Amino acid sequence: MKFKSLGCALLAAGLLASGQTATAAAKTAACSWKPTALGSGTSVSAQVTATDDKGNFAGWALPNDDFGTLRRAASWTGGAFRDLGTAGTDGAVVTAENRSGAVAGTASYAMFGTGLFFEKAFKSSGGALVQLPLPAGYTRSAAVGITDSGDVIGVVRKQDGSGLTAVRWPADRPDAVTPLTGVPAGVGLAAVDTDGSIAFTNGDLWRDGTLTHLGTLPGLKYAWPDAISNGRVVGYGVYNGKNVGVYWDQQHAAHILAKSSYNLSNGNPRFSINSSGLITGRLDEANGGNDLAGTGYGVWDQGTFVGKFGDLKADLPVVIGDDGTVGGYRYDSATRHSTAYVWRCS
Repeated sequence: MKFKSLGCALLAAGLLASGQTATAAAKTAACSWKPTALGSGTSVSAQVTATDDKGNFAGWALPNDDFGTLRRAASWTGGAFRDLGTAGTDGAVVTAENRSGAVAGTASYAMFGTGLFFEKAFKSSGGALVQLPLPAGYTRSAAVGITDSGDVIGVVRKQDGSGLTAVRWPADRPDAVTPLTGVPAGVGLAAVDTDGSIAFTNGDLWRDGTLTHLGTLPGLKYAWPDAISNGRVVGYGVYNGKNVGVYWDQQHAAHILAKSSYNLSNGNPRFSINSSGLITGRLDEANGGNDLAGTGYGVWDQGTFVGKFGDLKADLPVVIGDDGTVGGYRYDSATRHSTAYVWRCS
């Protein structure tokens, strides 16, 4: 891929020296994000939700609109679509992919007429999806991340939702599930880094049994993480009464993402970050975003705004890979279907 800006080159080449940051930010504003639709066979709808950081993606696809037919896990390798199945349930969605192309996710099903809902974490193994084991006394599980070594990290809980516990399914012990030690009790997992570090929804960071907390700023409230990569975290909060994106550097210091916003109510993508600190997320209305529709996205370089992303009304970026590609989707409000897309900087 040929880049036209230093900011785009950062996607592939790594960090710029601090003295170059302003120049990179200015030039990245001219970057053109070229969209390419990803095929999904005969499916009527599909979305990208994860990347291997090398230009391949995973997510889900919906075969048809018939009642009772739910989403199926899917992958796109070299642009080629593959239906991964449902891990033996009614529906499955990939939530994470590692650099080796292994995926993890959550399958779900309901017992009709009973009100009972089940979730089962799964991973890919031997070309198939396999459900991961549950500890005694638990009936529900969800996978949040998969490390480069193949460990799956997620949560388990009881049928009524109580007893939320962070766990690891080790790659070298496929029949084992291990509660993580030193983690905050009853707190949800927001994101998992490639080395197994975890960002929790309350702002705690966990690494190898050690717990720290993300920094804050005067006027910043309700700050929650969305994604973590190479020790850097991005999320959202309220700063002096305004909905904003928040970036935490490798020293855990907080930075407000200029020109950013968010809307949690419509389910559109939140913030994503790659290992070089490139961020995608929502723009505020003064800069082309639409808070009600939840559309209009931008790009930031380690907290510095560098430009708008693609078509502000149509493009919904979900994940940004280390190689500089972005995966996501476009949504058609008339058909209520989505099409999986990939964007490359040119």
